[in-house]
Amino acid sequence: MKKVILLSYGSPEKTEDVPEYLSGIFEGKPVPEKILNENIKKYKMVNGKSPSNQIIKNLMNKLSKLLGKYGDFEIIDAYKHWHPGIEEVVSSLDPDYEEIIALPLFAFKSNNIKKSYEIPLEKGLKGKNIKLKFINGLDYSILASMWVYEISKYVYDFDNFLFTAHSLPLIDDENEYKISLRRNSKRISDMLGIQKYYTAFYSQGPYGKWTEPSIYSLVDQFRRNKVTNILVSPIGFLYEHLEILYDLDVKYKEFLESQGIKYARARTPSDSDGMAILLKNAIMDNLRDNKKL
Repeated sequence: MKKVILLSYGSPEKTEDVPEYLSGIFEGKPVPEKILNENIKKYKMVNGKSPSNQIIKNLMNKLSKLLGKYGDFEIIDAYKHWHPGIEEVVSSLDPDYEEIIALPLFAFKSNNIKKSYEIPLEKGLKGKNIKLKFINGLDYSILASMWVYEISKYVYDFDNFLFTAHSLPLIDDENEYKISLRRNSKRISDMLGIQKYYTAFYSQGPYGKWTEPSIYSLVDQFRRNKVTNILVSPIGFLYEHLEILYDLDVKYKEFLESQGIKYARARTPSDSDGMAILLKNAIMDNLRDNKKL
């Protein structure tokens, strides 16, 4: 049997879980009251919970059926900052497993993301004779096609298009991550015949250097180009979660509307059939590539 672990950031199941969730992010250190209150407010504004955990459960069910056509696979999930935790899940694996396939649910290849998920994986595997296969990035044409489908719903009413990804701290070289955003923005725009589009990052942290430009820094360009509406597509993400529902749909929307710009946002692939097929393709390609070595 082959074990596939879908990895993601994780999210509290209800507002009351936010303190525990943040405690994990702060590694047990006291959570500043301001940050705690801000996060509780965010979750309350999106109906008390992120849909991300349920989306991943739905994907697991679909992926299990698809991979079942190719052999004996077990699909499990593990979270960086929620339950079940990555190290906890991996350390409890049966030592009879020869290998596991780890798949972080992120669109673009990233050194920062890879390292942050590999560390708990390797800690959990310590002392076990289990081979780890790691899939870093899901840059497939089928993903671009899913975005084309969603964005095509807006091409009649919108003239300007913004493609975004989450900003990353520049601890490691993230040039490939930045190139992925630009390359996929152009790919999708070319497929749709879009002429006016922008690329930028969002949710930069308060300290250190992060990938740029920020979505907020584009406002001068918007003014010069007399932008009155913009369709935002968070192509660096695969599914709906708080950093889209709040950071874009609430915070950035309010900012744009204060500038007289109409905001709309394309839906992510989430737990669609196409998304499940994409994950299946990535896993099977990984297995085939390793057989060639």
